[in-house]
Amino acid sequence: MLTKKVKIFNRLKREIDINAVYKMGQVIISTDRKLKVNHLYSNGETNQVKIAVSVSSKAGNSVWRNRLKRIIRESLRQEEEILKEIVFKNKLELSIIFSSYRINQANNQHMFLKDIKPSVTDILNKISKTTIRN
Repeated sequence: MLTKKVKIFNRLKREIDINAVYKMGQVIISTDRKLKVNHLYSNGETNQVKIAVSVSSKAGNSVWRNRLKRIIRESLRQEEEILKEIVFKNKLELSIIFSSYRINQANNQHMFLKDIKPSVTDILNKISKTTIRN
């Protein structure tokens, strides 16, 4: 028996959606203060997560910024079960924008998944707690 894999990740692309997340969304900072997240959730029939990763050009050169974005996306892919639980249990449509907070190329020249994944997990747990309360 083959089970159909449900795709819950989509990219947050539209400028209107991004501005709505920044304007009406909540801000969460990871405990280790490496990452910051703006998130907005709404009741939706789609039960999906829209994600954008934004890193300022002041944080480092393009190679470093793109590596950080890839690492954040990979850690999200590995924590997909937490996101599925948030979205399907509460029947929400979740929009998330990740950005660097106090992490930059000068402080973290060499970055690995093991450095970023705890921050992403911490943020997802905080998002889970805020959606359950509301």
